[in-house]
Amino acid sequence: MNLRTPLLLALLLAHLGQFQVSAAVPSSSPAQLLGLKLPASALSLPTTGAEVTSAVLVRANDEGNTLGEYCRVLGSIHPVDPKAPEIKFQVNLPTHWNEKALQMGGGGYNGRIPNTLGKPTLGLESVPVPLALGYITFASDSGHQAADGDDASFALNDESLANYGYMHIRKTRDAVFAIAQAYYGKTPRRLYFSGGSTGGREALTAAQRWPEVYDGVMANYPTANFMGLRLWGAALARAVYDDNSAGWIAPDMVGKIAKSAIDRLDALDGAKDGLVSNMTAARAQSAALIAELSAPGKEGALTKAQTERTLSVYHEGYKLSYALANGIDSYGGYNSQEGITMQLGSQAAYMEPPESGPNAHHVSRADQFLKYFVARDPKFSLLSFDLMNPGPLKERLIKLSGEIGATNPDFEKMRARGGKILWVQGLDDPSVSPLENIKIYQRIVAKMGAEHVSEFLRFYLVPGLAHGGGKFSITWDNLAILDNWVEHGVPPPITPGVDINKATFGRSRPMCEYPGWPRYRGTGDINDWKSYEIVK
Repeated sequence: MNLRTPLLLALLLAHLGQFQVSAAVPSSSPAQLLGLKLPASALSLPTTGAEVTSAVLVRANDEGNTLGEYCRVLGSIHPVDPKAPEIKFQVNLPTHWNEKALQMGGGGYNGRIPNTLGKPTLGLESVPVPLALGYITFASDSGHQAADGDDASFALNDESLANYGYMHIRKTRDAVFAIAQAYYGKTPRRLYFSGGSTGGREALTAAQRWPEVYDGVMANYPTANFMGLRLWGAALARAVYDDNSAGWIAPDMVGKIAKSAIDRLDALDGAKDGLVSNMTAARAQSAALIAELSAPGKEGALTKAQTERTLSVYHEGYKLSYALANGIDSYGGYNSQEGITMQLGSQAAYMEPPESGPNAHHVSRADQFLKYFVARDPKFSLLSFDLMNPGPLKERLIKLSGEIGATNPDFEKMRARGGKILWVQGLDDPSVSPLENIKIYQRIVAKMGAEHVSEFLRFYLVPGLAHGGGKFSITWDNLAILDNWVEHGVPPPITPGVDINKATFGRSRPMCEYPGWPRYRGTGDINDWKSYEIVK
């Protein structure tokens, strides 16, 4: 496959579109925005209105500002329930506006407004940030305020929970559009969404719930099966900590498993570069690695509890005896025997409440989820939860899975309107299962047909990419590519992802659409994406 065609033409068109800033300029002033009150009727979901609490003009020559002149606006969206927190948001209104807007997603259980002045998630480092390109940029704290993104106590309030699940996305959009109307005399003609993890779920949620509003989204390693992921954390907790933590694996062995896998599997793609790219072939060999590390009589060998419980849950996931929303009844595992480093914590002892770092990473968020979203009891014990037989909690789990998540495979309205989706998942992700997101993508194809899906969605798997970092921390020109696809109908070209790791800065690989993966041709610079072919 020729990786160069039609890359140069497509990227040229994309960047021309990015830098064409229209003549749209403010018809109002920051002083006139300050104190602006929006009635509840200005927002399409239930609120008691919204208001601008701060509006400051940041001039192009202000110290430290390299983004051009813009108005920085802070605001609050008021709840219906007086006991529910407000939704806090920030919107940046460029003086020279391209009539487009980019909404940015959050992370974890949110509680803070994410950075609205930077690049989109995984966006190319070498191009100006969206605000400097003339985009309105904005985001919210998802409907509650917290110092810690692991704190889920907000979910004890129904309205706060619903805001986190999906409502804050549309409420914030509506408030920002009303503010844009007041400032420019018009609303954006294009609206995009960018996010990773929770923000990736929010991006897919926006496309599913409001396809008439969003023109395109960039969903990066999304927690699409939010319920499945949280229940996977609960399953991991029981696997690791039952029977006095019999399933816990010490950090030195966790590291040995990862290193042994890389040593065995790295060259399956033709390149010894620390990245396992041919994952299908790699997973076919994983059993041999575990058999070797658990051989009877071998010093430090893995135990039965470690292999049959912990490694099984980590590598294979689980299957439920009941179905969640959209028929979901399982969660895929991780490539934990193909080179990723499992996050099982630094100590065997279980803390109450569990703490990520000393305890396994996902366990703390599962504990918060079951306490506050499900049981709604801060004293609920995670280690008392039976995943397969949740008893009276089952109906609550099913209800929540429809309220929080992006597992509906029907994107027909998005497709029919001309909306587009760029979806990126790292194969080395230890936080969001690549196998699970592959399954969700396959369900979309089964529902809509491959031809229809290719009209609006590209799903990329990236070897070495973890949860925003990893062995191959990519950036690519995603916003320009998405905008060019939406505006001009130019499909995403075969294009490189560029590594921003300090140790391997500048190496590149082709962004491969699933089920493709990059295979080294055997000649050429091993760090140059043009030296690879895409194999399916």
